[in-house]
Amino acid sequence: MRASPLPAVPAVLLVDDDPPLRQAVQWALEDEGLRVEVAADGREALTRAALTRPALVVLDFGLPDRDGAALAAALRQACGALLPVLLVTGDGHARQKAAAAGAFAYLHKPFDMDRLVELVRGKLGEQPGG
Repeated sequence: MRASPLPAVPAVLLVDDDPPLRQAVQWALEDEGLRVEVAADGREALTRAALTRPALVVLDFGLPDRDGAALAAALRQACGALLPVLLVTGDGHARQKAAAAGAFAYLHKPFDMDRLVELVRGKLGEQPGG
């Protein structure tokens, strides 16, 4: 008797240049049973995305090497136009930045970790196979 294959654990790509925040978000999402790939900048994010084909991206808008909207567009070009992006930002105009990046939601830093997990889980649950 063959065992049925285990369902694939969705990969979340976390892109943030703040190491302590990146670690905290990674741990929170991994505690939810998600596979988390991390990147500190846009170049690394594109490399990781090509390797893992993430189901969702948590994206810091203010990266040192790339504008968040441009990176979101590049990630969608690499992974598919429907790739959901959750935008996080520490400066003003979060709503406008989220709209520019085509994000399904945004959080302003500092944010509630439970809210971030809720948004990620909710969006992954809407996707086929999620």
